[in-house]
Amino acid sequence: MTDDIDAEQTLEAAIAHHTARRLDQAEPLYRAVLRIDPDNLDALNLLGVVLQDLGHTDESLALINRAISIDPAFPEAHANLARGLNATGQPDQAAIAAQKACDLDPGLGDGWLQLGLAHLALGRDRDAMSVLREAAVLFPDSAEVHAAIAGAAQRLNDPRAAAAAWIAVLRIQPDRVDALVNLGAAYGNLRQMDDALRLHQHAVAVAPDDFSAKAALAVTLHRRRDAAELIPLCQTLLRQDPARADVWALLAAGQTWMGRFDAAQECCGKALALRPDHGESLRLLDALATGPISSHEANRLKALLDDKDLAPVDRINAGFLLGTRLDAAKDHDAAFQAYIAANALVHQELAMRREGFDPVVLHRYIDQVIATFTLETLSRPVPGGSPSELPVFIVGMPRSSTSLVEQIAASHKLVHGAGEGNDIHDLVGRLNQGTDHRPPDQWNADQVRAETDQHIARIRAKAPSAARVIDKTPDNILYLGQIALLFPQARIIVCRRDLRDVCTSCFTTHFAEGMHWSYDLKECATRAVEIERLMSHWRKIMPGRVLEVTYEHLVADLETESRRLIDFLGVDWDPACLDFYKTERQVLTASLFQVRQPLFTSSIGRWRRYEAHLGPMISILERAQAD
Repeated sequence: MTDDIDAEQTLEAAIAHHTARRLDQAEPLYRAVLRIDPDNLDALNLLGVVLQDLGHTDESLALINRAISIDPAFPEAHANLARGLNATGQPDQAAIAAQKACDLDPGLGDGWLQLGLAHLALGRDRDAMSVLREAAVLFPDSAEVHAAIAGAAQRLNDPRAAAAAWIAVLRIQPDRVDALVNLGAAYGNLRQMDDALRLHQHAVAVAPDDFSAKAALAVTLHRRRDAAELIPLCQTLLRQDPARADVWALLAAGQTWMGRFDAAQECCGKALALRPDHGESLRLLDALATGPISSHEANRLKALLDDKDLAPVDRINAGFLLGTRLDAAKDHDAAFQAYIAANALVHQELAMRREGFDPVVLHRYIDQVIATFTLETLSRPVPGGSPSELPVFIVGMPRSSTSLVEQIAASHKLVHGAGEGNDIHDLVGRLNQGTDHRPPDQWNADQVRAETDQHIARIRAKAPSAARVIDKTPDNILYLGQIALLFPQARIIVCRRDLRDVCTSCFTTHFAEGMHWSYDLKECATRAVEIERLMSHWRKIMPGRVLEVTYEHLVADLETESRRLIDFLGVDWDPACLDFYKTERQVLTASLFQVRQPLFTSSIGRWRRYEAHLGPMISILERAQAD
């Protein structure tokens, strides 16, 4: 009887130490209990758990299996067996043990957690999400459960669910670094970049020596296109670990945006020396590449393009770079074959994600724009519209010279080029309360006033001393009706270029994101025709409001066209506009290399190099012109 009392008291003391996470004191007490009572189920099970936490998994599993052999209906032991099996990389066996625990006790949260972790390890992400949600009901205050749910959501490419789960983790553990890092990444995927930046800055403040936190901040700075902050952070990270190809590529991007092309190429070289198939470095080199290509380099890139075991993004980047380099070597047929292969891979990826271009949807959308915004509509001022002359909008098809026109204008001392963004798209969406066009007379006047005031304040903050601030987002051509009403004093510039060159340039350019229509020649032409149809409408209902700048005219007579542009902006002439390629400013678009070069004529008629391959595209363009 005395031994029984001693065993019971010793077990209670062991559990108290275990609960307080004093594992080094709990372990000998559990062993003492087993010396007195070798078949004590609680001591066998709980010592097994302690040993797992101390890294002695083999002995742990032996003890827990012994407990199960004594009492096969012991659900906690089955759950802890699954825990150990998960920890030792045996998820198939862990799933069996965890399922047994759940069958014996459906209210045992740890059984559901271990089953979910096993499913995750086995790649059964949807099954994992289902059982982990069961665990969350039973363990609402378990950070481990919510972190596992977040992991499943990330694997399922569901950033909203991932964000919700990481928020739950942070409610329990406010300064948990991996939660801050991953929640910031989820916000980045949701394009909530201010929230992403805030979280990653907090992660670095909490753990200033944590490489992953600083690397996550670097990724967010890259996504925000903040070269000034990105470059020194990457340099700090590379001093800490110079073998990080991803960080070399981030640094290369920042240097590229600032026009430091030699430094950017050196960084890409460092990344590719570490990882020859590094996709982002290949993509950057595609933008920077000049001069001919050696047969060795061509064969290397061709091998990457054809390597089906390589990630699609890396094959795609290799293909575009190969096309660019072969084009520079004037091997145009081989170049176009590389472009065709790379574009086909992108098209496949978009189709798998159901993100392809739908010409019917675009046609209906533009019909709706034309029906909503008429000459009569634009003749009626909208209450709350801003009288500010600060905003300038440069629009048109991508690759139609929008970046060049912005660079010329932004070389003026009173003009700031803010690049591209989603500001107008998001503003219009809020006013419409969705994607459909609402007649402007249905907009809420107070909301209009608040939105326009906030927009002007936001762009004013980017350049406090500027007289004009440029938004160079080509797709804002879809919103010229809203822009004309919301900002009636804004300047609108439409860039135009031979559509054969536009479509060819789009097809041979690997855009960083979006542009789903640009990876198929017929879709390029279809999209261009629709934008031309919309531009014809804007021209009819906005006489005198829009300045059209034609690339071919700009190249032929830079000074005359530049003076016309600056006069339209309402500021005095500045000779610096003619030396636009010397202007030091951050440039983020696919034309970032070209806008830092003096004007050249080689891009005019570029489509002729590939004329033998462009039949379907040209046919669509010519048919539309005939109509």
